[in-house]
Amino acid sequence: MLATVPTVAQTEPDSVENVYQLGPVVIHGRAKGLDLEGFMRQVKEDTTFLHAFLNMRFWPHAVEGTLTVRNKGEKERATLYRKGRLLREGAAAMLAVDSEVITGRLLDRKGRMRYLTAELYDDLFWPKGGWHADNTVATYAQGGRGSGRIATYKEELKRFMFNPGQEIASVPFIGDKLALFDPAMARYYDFGIGTSFRNGHTCWEFTATAKDSLGTARVKENATVIKSMRTWFDQGTMVVIAREYRIAHASLVLDFDIAIQVDNQVVEGELVPTYIGYDGDWDIPMHKRELVRFRLRMHGWMAE
Repeated sequence: MLATVPTVAQTEPDSVENVYQLGPVVIHGRAKGLDLEGFMRQVKEDTTFLHAFLNMRFWPHAVEGTLTVRNKGEKERATLYRKGRLLREGAAAMLAVDSEVITGRLLDRKGRMRYLTAELYDDLFWPKGGWHADNTVATYAQGGRGSGRIATYKEELKRFMFNPGQEIASVPFIGDKLALFDPAMARYYDFGIGTSFRNGHTCWEFTATAKDSLGTARVKENATVIKSMRTWFDQGTMVVIAREYRIAHASLVLDFDIAIQVDNQVVEGELVPTYIGYDGDWDIPMHKRELVRFRLRMHGWMAE
């Protein structure tokens, strides 16, 4: 059970309002000396979740993915099924596709994806050609992001998925609302910490849930973008074993409702993803609204 006991909101400029204390189940044993603000800082500054994603282009493994996409209001669906393997020879890496099945009108006459979200999925998880394998967060942070609309949407989707709780300045009107732990946003959330068991690991489970009201005033729907987030940290190593979250926003500029689940596992000392699930309703400017679901399963990791 989550243990969340409200305390009086702090008033210092750098404090987080509506802080919740750690319950008795958390403050003994390995959690001795662990304070909530320190734990929230751990969540905010964590790089293990991103590192697991970078391992998808570094360590050899097998991957199987299914994608279903359609425009809202259309009965016809397009699907994509693929199986592949990441191959490594020294620092050279590539993703070999072993099988592929496409149904519906997924591609246009030139063989390009008709749906932008499918194009992003294809580019993000099924890279073409070869590349220099590097799974360091520092190199990723310094790397170029490309230019143009597709590159921008790809980077935003990537950050939505692997850096939740961080501000995304390039997204108009909502970028600062993603900064979950900034004092201006933290007051809109209930936070909790408890113990849980996930993917074979005893974990600290950290939750953030958007409030419906502040005192007697109802919170407007668009006051928050992250509607809920649950993160499971291994109690011994503090790596992110799993994360589930939902982000949503509705405006004339951007309209989306996205739920994401990521499960990780430790293989030979390396944190690697074993499952990524995405369910999205995304109305992208200059495109029809797209309803997208994809599932990726990774196995056979050789992290050595």
